[in-house]
Amino acid sequence: MTARIKLTPQMAEYEQKFTDGGEVRWLPYLMYFHPTDHRSEVVNTDTSGFRYSELLGIQYSVANSRHAKSVRVLAGSSTVFGIGASSDAWTLPSRLAENDPDSKPWINFGGRSFNSTQELTLFTLYRHLLPKVDEIVLFSGFNNLGLARQPQSSRGEHGAFFNCNQFFDAMRPESQAPKRGMFRALLGKEQEEPTPEPPPTMEEQIDYAADLTLRHLDTWRALAADMGAKLTFILQPLAGWVREKGCDEEEQLFAELDRAGSFSEVYGDILQPSVCEAYAARLREGAQKMGVRFVNITPLLSEALRPEQWLFVDRIHFTDQGNDFVSKIILDVL
Repeated sequence: MTARIKLTPQMAEYEQKFTDGGEVRWLPYLMYFHPTDHRSEVVNTDTSGFRYSELLGIQYSVANSRHAKSVRVLAGSSTVFGIGASSDAWTLPSRLAENDPDSKPWINFGGRSFNSTQELTLFTLYRHLLPKVDEIVLFSGFNNLGLARQPQSSRGEHGAFFNCNQFFDAMRPESQAPKRGMFRALLGKEQEEPTPEPPPTMEEQIDYAADLTLRHLDTWRALAADMGAKLTFILQPLAGWVREKGCDEEEQLFAELDRAGSFSEVYGDILQPSVCEAYAARLREGAQKMGVRFVNITPLLSEALRPEQWLFVDRIHFTDQGNDFVSKIILDVL
């Protein structure tokens, strides 16, 4: 039995419909989103594909929140959605609701594998379904940084997105597709592939990701002001940013994932604490200029976390107790 199956059996449920390897629901404007009306013991979604959060046994979601007088919103990507949680009740929005002394619902506005463009677009498309919003917390930042190493042709004006190569290949006009047979006939050889664009330096990646994130944060600021909602941006943590070595469970899971050739192979350089510090500094400076509160939660977690405490199911998503622990840190700083 693998460590992943033994320690995190709930991950099998996510892999069916909530990963790139599972069933992908393609949509206009957003590119993709979660399946609608999904039901299981682990994850449940509403008629629009948003995951439910819970408070005192009552379910809330974007499409099912009108019975609340007012709500708070947690927006972001898969960590907000709750990849890794054993049930809806243990996602970060649910733990925020349960631990919030005001006992107000927190709505899950997480979009799996979304960049900041998609996070913002998602909110603009569905905000009309919400009652009064008292507060918006963006728990985000990694995906923009992780995608900043993509070629300029993939990044375009609004940032690269996951599955973008699949999209661009499918949308490429037939006239632009390589005509291998013709080149072989005329030249006796295949058409040469264009020289790959060298990846940007880490400093360039940080600058690009920060600029893109701040550009969209300014629009969030305008939306929040119009709605009369308090706005906070929290830079989400990575395991390598929080501590050099994880607890026993984390190290088992990380080693198994590394053998499968996943996160650290692609993003190993981003896991360095110095990257977190540089990225956070750029984001903090920009957020302060526009009057938006910024929180780098990583040092707060590092200080409060015990060596044996199990926080991550992989290098970016939390365990049940991890979500509960992080929610309390968030509430302390809001």
